[in-house]
Amino acid sequence: QNSIQWSTTGICWVGGSYYGYAADKFAATFTEIQKCVCFFCLECIIKSIKCSEKPTEMESTYGAWMSDASQLDEDRYWLADHFSGDLHNIHEFSLHNRLLRRFYQGCGHVVYKGSFYYHNGGKNRLIKFGLKKKITQILTMPDTRYHNLNYLFRNSKTYFKFAVDESGLWVIFASNADDSTLVAKLNDDTFSIESVINTTYPTAKAGNAFIVCGVLYFTDDKDRRVTYAYDLKKESPVDAGFDIRSGNGILAMLSYYPNKKLLYVWDNKSVNTCRVKFKKT
Repeated sequence: QNSIQWSTTGICWVGGSYYGYAADKFAATFTEIQKCVCFFCLECIIKSIKCSEKPTEMESTYGAWMSDASQLDEDRYWLADHFSGDLHNIHEFSLHNRLLRRFYQGCGHVVYKGSFYYHNGGKNRLIKFGLKKKITQILTMPDTRYHNLNYLFRNSKTYFKFAVDESGLWVIFASNADDSTLVAKLNDDTFSIESVINTTYPTAKAGNAFIVCGVLYFTDDKDRRVTYAYDLKKESPVDAGFDIRSGNGILAMLSYYPNKKLLYVWDNKSVNTCRVKFKKT
C-alpha cells in the first residue's frame, strides 16, 4: 500500500514517485485535504522553462519579490529592495505596509504561510517574522558561512537561500568547513531543522539554486543555464539541464513557487515569471 501525499499544485507524492493529477476541488492552502486522481506519471524533472515576454522594470539591480508560496489564490506581493536593508524596506505591493526594524541580507527570502523568512544580516541567524501578528522566531545556524563576503551565492550576495517546494520549506546554505552546498528541511510550525543533506556540490560552481519536487537545481556561475541537479530524497545526482536566460548581468533572484508552478525571477533590474515544464515518461 503506497502512502500518498497530496499537494495543490497538480503533483502528488506516491510511494517514492511524483505524479500529475486532476483535482475535483482546489483548496487555498497545502494543509487542506485534496480529492484527486492521478492520471499521468511525471519524473518531476524539469525539461525547460518559458518566461513571460513582459517583464516589469525595477529601480534596483538586486532584490527579491514574493507572494505567499502556500496560497493558491494569493494576489498580494512583497518586495525586498536591494540585497541588504532593514524591514522598513519590505513593502506589500498593494498596501505598502511597514514592518518592524531588523536587518536582512541577500536575495533568498520567501513568504510562506503568512510569515516572512530571511537571513538576519551579519549573524548566523534565520528569522521567521509573522506578517499579521508581528511575532519573531529565531533559528541559529552554527558552523555556517554568514558574513565576511564568504557567500553561498556570490552573484546575489546571498548567504542563506530559503526555498519552498511541494513538500514544504527548505533552506540552502554552506558550511564554514568546506565549499559544499548543504540543504536543511525545516519545520515551519516550530521553525526548527528536521534534517540536513550535504549535496557535496561546490558553491563556487553555482550562481543560484532552487528546489522543485524535492530536486535541487543549480545554475552555472553566470546564471545562464541549469547545469546540475540533486535529488534530496534519494541523495543522488539527477540528469537535468536547461537554459535560464541568454543574456549577461546580475540574476539576483530565482525562486520556485509550487502553488503556481512558476519561477519568480529578478534579472537585470526587472522581475518576471517563468512557467516550468516537466519531462513526461
